[in-house]
Amino acid sequence: MLKIYKIIEDLKSKYKSDIVFDTRLIKKNDIFIGLKTKNNDGSLYYNEAIKKKAALVIVNIYNTHPKLLYVKDTHLFIKKFCKFILDSYKGKIIAVTGSVGKTTFKENIFHILKNNNISAYRSYKNFNNIQGLQFSIMNMNLKSKYSIFELGINNPNEMLKLVNTLQPHYCLVTGIENSHIGNFRNFRHLVDNKLKIFKSKRLISGLVNYNYEPHYINNKLNLKVDLINSENLKKFIISNKKNIQSKFYL
Repeated sequence: MLKIYKIIEDLKSKYKSDIVFDTRLIKKNDIFIGLKTKNNDGSLYYNEAIKKKAALVIVNIYNTHPKLLYVKDTHLFIKKFCKFILDSYKGKIIAVTGSVGKTTFKENIFHILKNNNISAYRSYKNFNNIQGLQFSIMNMNLKSKYSIFELGINNPNEMLKLVNTLQPHYCLVTGIENSHIGNFRNFRHLVDNKLKIFKSKRLISGLVNYNYEPHYINNKLNLKVDLINSENLKKFIISNKKNIQSKFYL
């Protein structure tokens, strides 16, 4: 299977290919993976992907077409392929979560790095659930120095699944709002689940912008994570070197 993963990366590099799950989005030389859902099976659309001149079509339907790759379970294939990519990646990964501002903050970090001539990749739009994360991982630029992803959760224990997949080096929580409890028991239950972003085994440092119960949040954090608010925000300038003004540095 490693050979297949390397072929995909070679195709991405050679043709600037995107990996897509939707045949409507296919451009010439893109790579299509047919996902099976409760209501549909993307593998059934392999002919359409071939007609649109996809460079490779990965589906759970056997066919002798030279551009078609049969896999028994496309979800398992994606999971293993994402692990291969992350194991191959030599740069650093930044993860952003929070009740509000995830996409904006992610985009700001990306443009700050880009404007300072630092190569960076960021996840696609606001794709922040497990499928969106996998989509963005598979389309990563392995030559970038930094990759920024946003992580979103709607239910308990989703954050652990996201973090175990991505294993980011730097993690930021933009804020946790009492008005976004949703499927969580109460505010503290939401806080506990958001803060699981810091369970990454590769965590170097992290920040939490807090608005409520700072003492409760502080007791949940480790020494690699700092709390910030509007009063001390200036102390946490993102920099490319450690200095007296910058506690969170890349």
